[in-house]
Amino acid sequence: MIDIIYNGKYLQYEVQGLKILQVTGREVTGYDIDEKEIGGLNGSTYLSSRIEPRDIKVKFTLAAPTKEAYRIRMNKLNNLLRAREVQLRFSDENDKYFNASSAEASQDEITFHCCDPFKYSVAERLFTMANDTLNITNTGSVPVPIRYEITHNHENGYVGIASEHGAMEFGKREEADGQTYQQMEHLLSISDFVSAPNDTNGHDAMHPNYGCNGTLKTMSYNGRTYLCLDNPGTASGNAYGGLRTLTIPADSNGASGAQNWYLYGHLCFWASQMGQTGEMTVNVVTADNQLIAGITWYKTDMSGNTGAYEITVGNPNGGLAGGVNAGQPKRTWFYQTSHTHSDNPWYGDWGHVDLKKEGSKITFFYWGGYFTYNCPEVANLVAAKVQVSCKVWAQQPNKRMYCAGFDTLDFYKCNVNKWRDVPNRYWQGSKLEIDGNTGQFLVAGMPKPQDEILGTKWFKAEPGENEVKLYFSSFCSPKPTVVARIREAWL
Repeated sequence: MIDIIYNGKYLQYEVQGLKILQVTGREVTGYDIDEKEIGGLNGSTYLSSRIEPRDIKVKFTLAAPTKEAYRIRMNKLNNLLRAREVQLRFSDENDKYFNASSAEASQDEITFHCCDPFKYSVAERLFTMANDTLNITNTGSVPVPIRYEITHNHENGYVGIASEHGAMEFGKREEADGQTYQQMEHLLSISDFVSAPNDTNGHDAMHPNYGCNGTLKTMSYNGRTYLCLDNPGTASGNAYGGLRTLTIPADSNGASGAQNWYLYGHLCFWASQMGQTGEMTVNVVTADNQLIAGITWYKTDMSGNTGAYEITVGNPNGGLAGGVNAGQPKRTWFYQTSHTHSDNPWYGDWGHVDLKKEGSKITFFYWGGYFTYNCPEVANLVAAKVQVSCKVWAQQPNKRMYCAGFDTLDFYKCNVNKWRDVPNRYWQGSKLEIDGNTGQFLVAGMPKPQDEILGTKWFKAEPGENEVKLYFSSFCSPKPTVVARIREAWL
């Protein structure tokens, strides 16, 4: 007598009085053949075939001493048969199973439908890598997926698995133990400008006809220390005062100059009385003092409280000759130079400003917003220096702004190439799983489909002997511990 085990339950033991009489459908199953008839020719042309689903029919009897006991036993049998896509085993071949669902049942027959027509080994077979090779023997009658487990004994960046039936690759073939990246590097700060000498022989690149042979100093106001005007020097042009010009240091690679850069500042531009005047600028210039981009704050209102903020991009055709303005003002805003936030963006904690160059794109900040201009004329200009100036207005040099200066000024070079030593993607102790059943590649239990190299062809263990070769990064020594598992299958 054959015992039936469904979803792990022995039906005859679970349901008293159940007796199995006959089982059919476990034999060779049929093929669904796709063919094409050719007009005027005998027969047809074979196109393809597929194995059809399998139905296993079980004839049985169910005995009970009373009608009531029969109904109770039948109800229990129906309840056991509710499970779907579970293991169906038979005692005469208990080491194999079908994936089945009970589809039909009558008083004396149960039909188990197997969408998957194959039967499988209950136990998986395990194979261990030796000399970078897995020799996998499949004693079943159909190809089956292979499940690999790779435990790393050293860092590794690549896994290749190949047989005559296909090849799979994951990671990077020769991943280096490091990577190149780009970073923004801080090269200048306000302390550099505070300690720098006055540029008494230089020119303000934005306003080259203004005097710059005066001096700058620091002053404290509202808990901050500002770099501002000291002695305005000799009168010249519409405004005159002090200038400091700093050469931008080389980056960490030793490269001088910055084609792409970012400048951030914090400042105060405040008149304590109506009619105070003055000007301050910050410029980013080339090695030959040509303006790339800059910002100016000025107040020429000698009776009221109106100030101006102007953003400027360099004019390569302007130059210094004849005192020509070397810049092209892009926009000017007017505001009140009072101490209230609603009037003045350059007072107290809120006095922020920044300026960024990315190729031909120049971006300025004003009062919470950003304004970007495409300026191809300066795209290739390389920043070599940064200038700061503070000046008096020539028409009333003795009635200057009460506080006009910078307490923060930072210059950054963008896109500096760097290299760093980093752990490889498959670290020592990490476990990789390559599951041919699901088509998943897992690292430490997490799916990593992005590691699969384009062109990978997953393959199965064919019936008989299969030689599978494994490959790893050249620096991966000792090699990983690799095991493969298959679950054999039969028609």
